[in-house]
Amino acid sequence: MDNDALYKRILRLFAESPIAGPLVTLIFIFVLFLLFVPNFASWRTVSGIVTAVAISGFVTIGITILMISGEFDLSVAPMIAMSGYLYGTISTGEDSVVVSTLSYFGLPVQGGSIPLAIFFALLIPSMMGSINGLLLIATNVPSFIVTLGTRQIYRGVVWIVAGGVLFQTVQKLPLYEVFNGRFDLVNNLLEKANFRTAMLWLLAMAIVFQLILVRTRFGNHIFAIGGSKDAARAQGVRVRRTKVMAFVISGLMAGAAGIVSFSQFRSVRVAEQAGIELTAIAASVIGGTLLTGGYGSVWGALIGILMISVLRSGVILLKIPFIPADNFPAVVGVTIIAAVIFNNYLRSRSTS
Repeated sequence: MDNDALYKRILRLFAESPIAGPLVTLIFIFVLFLLFVPNFASWRTVSGIVTAVAISGFVTIGITILMISGEFDLSVAPMIAMSGYLYGTISTGEDSVVVSTLSYFGLPVQGGSIPLAIFFALLIPSMMGSINGLLLIATNVPSFIVTLGTRQIYRGVVWIVAGGVLFQTVQKLPLYEVFNGRFDLVNNLLEKANFRTAMLWLLAMAIVFQLILVRTRFGNHIFAIGGSKDAARAQGVRVRRTKVMAFVISGLMAGAAGIVSFSQFRSVRVAEQAGIELTAIAASVIGGTLLTGGYGSVWGALIGILMISVLRSGVILLKIPFIPADNFPAVVGVTIIAAVIFNNYLRSRSTS
């Protein structure tokens, strides 16, 4: 095989694989920081990078599936707040509007109920996601606008349900450690490591939803709708139902993020995780997902969120004068543009 044929084969591999380009970029950036950033190779730094993506990683999975179908969801932050509030108040049984309401209907929540806490923390955000999908198909208004509006509505709903106050608890239930406690089985083996159990749950969800995307009819329909909804409809795909289900998954993953977040911090604010949806979209784009839909992967998106975390840690440790920690979003913006240009270049070269 001559050099030109090998070059084209490599380009084709990068263009056809959603994770090849992002993975190589992540490794390159990581090695670069290893060479120039003091203490970057420590387990404390590595575990901090992984821990930082635990909450946003769940949201990124849901957002990625939506983006592959050609849609967006900007309302996940209040879903996380709602999930965290429901999970916290029901699991502890502490006095709240939610606990009083459920008790009125005869549900055993006084003193706390773990099964009901998990159930409602996942159910309600999923229903909020379904409302987004139903509004989309009923109005034909772009999902960007629909979810921009529902984000404000949902935040108002959370404010009403929570009474406009921060909820926090001093209780430390064993379940909190299961969902997002210290992963001492690994930490005790590695010096100053601080891995958390949430990374195992995130890895499990990534495996499940990647398999759903590439091994099920529903996953095929997601890709087909994102590529061309008219062509998908002509092939018998139920476009509206599939889109609503994608929004439900986005809400479900936001609910999971709320559970993981409350398990770690044991507190929730009305404006919990504000802006996390933009980070998730950025991670998906960096990970190779097309903004126009029809192409992407869960693994690529997780590589994207890891890349953002690596960049954040590296920039902070480098202490660059003109890029303070508060100005890190500028680095993410540059990374997004560079990733889009790079991915477009690879695709254009592979087809030329």
